[in-house]
Amino acid sequence: MTKAKSEPASRKQAKADQSPLRAFVDHQVNALEETGRAIESLLPKEFRTHVGNAVKEGAAGFTALFDGVIDTVQDGLDHLRHSPKETDEKVKVEVD
Repeated sequence: MTKAKSEPASRKQAKADQSPLRAFVDHQVNALEETGRAIESLLPKEFRTHVGNAVKEGAAGFTALFDGVIDTVQDGLDHLRHSPKETDEKVKVEVD
């Protein structure tokens, strides 16, 4: 049998007040943060710097792409909105 870890009374009360789902989510968030820190500690600082720069450049590239698509769509819509409308002229057609 293992001994329960001792926790401050205020922390135990806070956990008791949480729903089981909220407690699960909190534990998963903490686990992911700790996993990230563990992986980060294995990688050299220079590598992390270059990866960070690469992520920023990738995001900037997608931003430029999306902005270009938005501008193209807006230009097309403006062209359609300002194109001359067909006149409602009546044409007389003779039928034999």
